[in-house]
Amino acid sequence: MDINQIPLGAPLSFEEPSKAWRDQQNKAGLSRETLSVPDADLTGKWIIVVGANSGIGREATLQFAKWGANIILGCRSPPPYEPHPDQVVKECQEAAKAHGHHNTTFEWWETDYSKLDSVEAFAQRWLDTGRPLDVLCNNAGIGGTPNGADLFKTSDGFEIHHQVNFLSHVLCTLRLLPALARAPQPRVTCTVSSMQFNGDFDLRNCNGEIKLPSRDGAHFYSNNKLWFQVWLTEMQRRLLQNDQYKHIIINGVHPGWVNSEIWNLKLEGLMGLLKITAFRLATRLMAINSQQGSLCILKGVTGMSEGGKYVSRTTIAEPMPHAKDPDCRQRVWRKVNEELKLQEKGLLDVLGLDYVEETNYETRARL
Repeated sequence: MDINQIPLGAPLSFEEPSKAWRDQQNKAGLSRETLSVPDADLTGKWIIVVGANSGIGREATLQFAKWGANIILGCRSPPPYEPHPDQVVKECQEAAKAHGHHNTTFEWWETDYSKLDSVEAFAQRWLDTGRPLDVLCNNAGIGGTPNGADLFKTSDGFEIHHQVNFLSHVLCTLRLLPALARAPQPRVTCTVSSMQFNGDFDLRNCNGEIKLPSRDGAHFYSNNKLWFQVWLTEMQRRLLQNDQYKHIIINGVHPGWVNSEIWNLKLEGLMGLLKITAFRLATRLMAINSQQGSLCILKGVTGMSEGGKYVSRTTIAEPMPHAKDPDCRQRVWRKVNEELKLQEKGLLDVLGLDYVEETNYETRARL
């Protein structure tokens, strides 16, 4: 069957991994080892970090400032439990000056990834500057929903994890491709997770259509981290096929289990309260801090010479097998096009919609 015509819900051509293997891979991503990455010189580089005001995004942004980069912080107007972007901009200015960088630029631009119009406006604002973009960090994300375990859809009609953690990043990346292409060594990092190993690939349930159990909302989170890794792997393959884009490197990066503001869980009733209390206690005792979690972003930006990979903390690791399967990758590519109308918007004019194999892809991938 033509790979471009296989139904999204058709059986896969390979046996999906066992629960034991998934649990083992997920556990491997929960290492608490204290790690580091080498210092880098980012003087004069322009970096966009989406989700830059808290958690690992904030820590990565501060490190980029110390290394001399100019940074646009893409943030929503934050809730009370998150630091305000104005505060992080000041921290960046202080960090840059303390490390001898006195002519760097730091600005925060408001963008709400639960609204596609906001993502479009954010990307266009950058394009209007006419600058090349050296680095894009797709880091915005949520770990819980306003409805707790119940399905919650955005004003655009998508399940909120699906839009904020995945679709909006796809849209922003494709919008910014022309600016990335003009940079000499562009890098894109996508914050994924070892929770991809808990995900179900079934694309018929992106927005809760077939009502699979949500496991307190975590089900949608895991699914989207799986689809994001699969999408970015196919994205890299298509970039390599095009002379204009083949120097762009995109990778999925997993921070580890991090004690950060992302875990704003809301569950109802006594049982929900007990689950939240137990999770917060376990996170406090067993998770790493945001500085250690941010190392995956730094690794993706300064330590990767090839793309389409899954980086677990600071090491290239094995993703779910779906990321290596052409059919799975093409199903995700088609599904995202269907939901975001990418072809209609002209965002696939160069990368294309149909799957086209190229014989020298493996050679290029090793460069």
